[in-house]
Amino acid sequence: MATLDYTKRLQNIQNRKFDKELNESVISKSFSSNEIPQNIKYLAESMRQIDQKYNNKTFDAANRVQKHLQDNFDLHFNRAYKTQGSVITDTNIKVHSDFDLLTIIDRYHFLEPGLPNENSYEDTSPDDDIKSLRDQSIKILKNIYDEVDTSGAKSISIFNKSLNRKVDIVFCFWYHSKKFIETKDEHYKGIYLYEFPTKTKIRDYPFAHINNVNYKGNTTKDGSRKGIRLLKNLKADGDIKLSSFHLTSIVHNIENTSLNYTFGNELLIAKAISDEMNLIINEPTHRKGISSPNGTEKPLEKDDLVPEIKKIKDDLDTLIIDSAKEINSPSIRKALLTY
Repeated sequence: MATLDYTKRLQNIQNRKFDKELNESVISKSFSSNEIPQNIKYLAESMRQIDQKYNNKTFDAANRVQKHLQDNFDLHFNRAYKTQGSVITDTNIKVHSDFDLLTIIDRYHFLEPGLPNENSYEDTSPDDDIKSLRDQSIKILKNIYDEVDTSGAKSISIFNKSLNRKVDIVFCFWYHSKKFIETKDEHYKGIYLYEFPTKTKIRDYPFAHINNVNYKGNTTKDGSRKGIRLLKNLKADGDIKLSSFHLTSIVHNIENTSLNYTFGNELLIAKAISDEMNLIINEPTHRKGISSPNGTEKPLEKDDLVPEIKKIKDDLDTLIIDSAKEINSPSIRKALLTY
């Protein structure tokens, strides 16, 4: 069983939730209370959301990038802009979370194989178009921002110093799935990410992911989001090689009834996640059958993920055991209800 340094971990959370511009942390007022033991404080604070006023600064940074691009592009095709990232699903654990601005060629689209293409477009090369989109973006943003990173295979990024926010600009094509064609539901509209070194298109459904994660979060009264935030904090504080996508998929697979949040039941949500991880570790068929939130991928199929899931479960179980020793104290339960 792991041993957790709660003093260090609480400091880590405080650092992640510190806004340099406002010189304040987004932590609960109860964070400094001596009535709540450190283990329970870590459990509760790990699950708390980032206040919307801090997330709004991230949206502001992306909106500024979009305006700079839109005002200065000289291209033969229109662009559409969408956003993605943990801020959109309210599962971010840092004030300064990275944020994706999807910049999409909006003159034509690709179709799922087998669908009839009644609006074929052959006037220009998609490879040339998306290269022009990226090249012009780099030129425009370098004239405005001091820090522009062009090393990404699928994106470039800027750092807005005044807002202290990083924005990734991701270049894409539209991808229309059969389900989108049938339903006209924007959540089933896909994109092709573009890997520039290899000129490879990678299909993704970010809007379905966002919609489904948010729907589950709302249905469970923020319980599933709390579970995702908890796992992300455990990952950030440990040497654990799992992506946010893996962690989100683990929580998303749990039944809603086990994740419903009511004041003071953080430990029950943590136990439900531990139970799910136990199945994932011990039943390969169960693990390999877990779908991503958008339903198109099996993110836990690879066997080499199991040791990493064991690591994070070990830390989670230690937190559960440590917290269970004290959480039923009337004074602590009262303090937790107002956390």
